[in-house]
Amino acid sequence: MARALIIEDSPIQSRIIGRMITSLGFDVHYAQNLTKASGLLRTLKVDAVFLDIFVGDHNALQFVDTLRKLAPLAVFVLMTAGSETECVEVTLSKARLARADFVLKKPFNPSDIEAIFARTFDTSAGLKRRKHILVIEDSAPIRTICERVLASIGYRVTISETMEDAFANVDIAHVDLVLCDMFMPGMGGFKGIRSIRRTWPKVPVIAMSAGIDQAVKNHDVLAATAKLGVNAQLRKPFEAFDLVEVVAAVLDETHTLEVV
Repeated sequence: MARALIIEDSPIQSRIIGRMITSLGFDVHYAQNLTKASGLLRTLKVDAVFLDIFVGDHNALQFVDTLRKLAPLAVFVLMTAGSETECVEVTLSKARLARADFVLKKPFNPSDIEAIFARTFDTSAGLKRRKHILVIEDSAPIRTICERVLASIGYRVTISETMEDAFANVDIAHVDLVLCDMFMPGMGGFKGIRSIRRTWPKVPVIAMSAGIDQAVKNHDVLAATAKLGVNAQLRKPFEAFDLVEVVAAVLDETHTLEVV
């Protein structure tokens, strides 16, 4: 049976959240402080960790990395209603740096948790965790192609039309890979990649470009992205197999593309 750990200092809230998770088929364990949580994670294999950001007098964000080392394959869901000194948006920014997977605003309901599990786990592979790919692209056809192709080979895919939309989306806390167009309205790709590097320092980035109305050559654009530390480059237009190949190479995985 799948197993979840709730780290929450309120016994009442713990039980309410626990009933929600139990209704989805999970065996639930509880910890009212970070010390007990660490002890449980040393002896239990868990698939999901629900962590209240404010546990007692502690801001638990600073302990996410330590807890993740104890449960490296678990999905980490941070729960918050904000605080007197910090709004939810600031918490989200810190959660991204802490490599949390989701930020769940209180109050929430079972459908919110169910949506997280549906996006996170591949139940056909025994509750295997899906890797999360963020696609930032202003072209609707390319967004659709990326989403359809990558989802068909088992990835969790989130699409955003602009950098601003991506950073404002509370559902985008942790990502495993970013595909980013270089020329978009608003912040754009070059400034955006710098923001990505600040937000997710260790997350690989694939740059996509067709130049500016063909006035700038692909080679020149993509060469410039290398200076920003991108991990790979994808020239537009591209085929589905090109997309799969470069994503697999960056994530060091193997995929067979059948129907897209």
